[in-house]
Amino acid sequence: MTGGRAIRAETRKLLSLPATYFTLLGTLGVSAILSTAFSRQDVSPVGHTQAGFIVLGVIAVTSEYSGGQIHRTLTAMPRRITQHLAKIAALLIVAAPAAVLTVLAGGPRSAVVGASAYLTLTTILSATVATVLRWSVPAVAGLLGYYFIAGPLLRDRAPFAAYLPDAASHDLRSLGGSAVVLGWVLVAVGISAATFHRRDA
Repeated sequence: MTGGRAIRAETRKLLSLPATYFTLLGTLGVSAILSTAFSRQDVSPVGHTQAGFIVLGVIAVTSEYSGGQIHRTLTAMPRRITQHLAKIAALLIVAAPAAVLTVLAGGPRSAVVGASAYLTLTTILSATVATVLRWSVPAVAGLLGYYFIAGPLLRDRAPFAAYLPDAASHDLRSLGGSAVVLGWVLVAVGISAATFHRRDA
């Protein structure tokens, strides 16, 4: 199977999951509700709606392990690195337009590019964590614990917090924060690909 066919297969597989639609529609609805609730406070709901993209990244990976589908996937595509990168590419194809729609529904519209890039990269980073952990609950719990508890606590107390994966969430108009997240994503994809290549399914 070529890389292009692998990406198409992974995209169809991701779009066949009911959880994908539930997660994205729920995130879109929450974004619109929070935008209305925060309209007088000039607060962006993106920091809250990133939870939906974290869940999307995790279920895109762990859904294959929970039902044993990973064995059929590796039978059809035994080249593991190619399969893993195809899954990342498929997730990009689905997450990027969903992130744009979510930001447009919740704002701020002046930060559509930065906020959409941040949400898309957060989705990919979550998928790499799920690839290493394989289980939905520890992956989601760990990521939400970091993004909603540890990250905000560190942000006001430690100078190095500006270089952590959630760096862009508090300044969505700055593409520098997304560049920091991109660096983390590239490292995380490398680690998850090596882990997926070496470990038994």
